[in-house]
Amino acid sequence: MAVCLFTFHAYGTWWPDNPRGYTKVEQGILPPDEQMAERYRQNAKFEPVSFDLTLQQVLIAGCHDLCTRRDWRLHAVGSDPTHAHYLISQHGYFDFLTVRDKLKNLLSLFPGRATSTTGRKWFAHGGSNKRVGDRKHFDHLVETYLPSQRGLFWKEGMPLPEIPNGIL
Repeated sequence: MAVCLFTFHAYGTWWPDNPRGYTKVEQGILPPDEQMAERYRQNAKFEPVSFDLTLQQVLIAGCHDLCTRRDWRLHAVGSDPTHAHYLISQHGYFDFLTVRDKLKNLLSLFPGRATSTTGRKWFAHGGSNKRVGDRKHFDHLVETYLPSQRGLFWKEGMPLPEIPNGIL
C-alpha cells in the first residue's frame, strides 16, 4: 500500500522572509529574503488566509469525503491556521503528484462554500507530498507529528467534525 503525507499551506502564509527560508521551483529551499518577500506581498492578489477552527473542521471533513469517494484512505490529519497535513494511502498505483493536485483543487471548494466566498485562492502554489517509508515513519506521523500541530488533529476511529449541510 502506498502512503503519502500531503501538506498544503494557506495562501499568503509562507513568504520568502520566513526564518526557515522558502522554496522555489527547480531551486529548492532558499534562505530568507526580505526583498523577495516584499515583491511577493506587492504581487499578491488576495489577503493571506488563516484557517480558523471552523475552516480546519471543513478541511478535515472535506478531505475524508473526497478520499471516500475516490477509494483512497485518509489515516490522519494535523492542521493549524497556516497549513494542513493529510496522511493518505491507496492500494495499487498511486501517482502522488496527480493526487496532490486533485486533492488541493477539490479541497479549495470547501472553504469558499463555508464562508460564502467566491473567486479567491485558499492555498499557496504547489504543496508537498512525501512518501511514507515504513511503519515506524507512519506511526511517528500519526502518534507524534500530526497531533503536535497547533490546530485540530483527527485520525481514523475518531468522529469527524460536524459541518453545516451543503458544504461537502
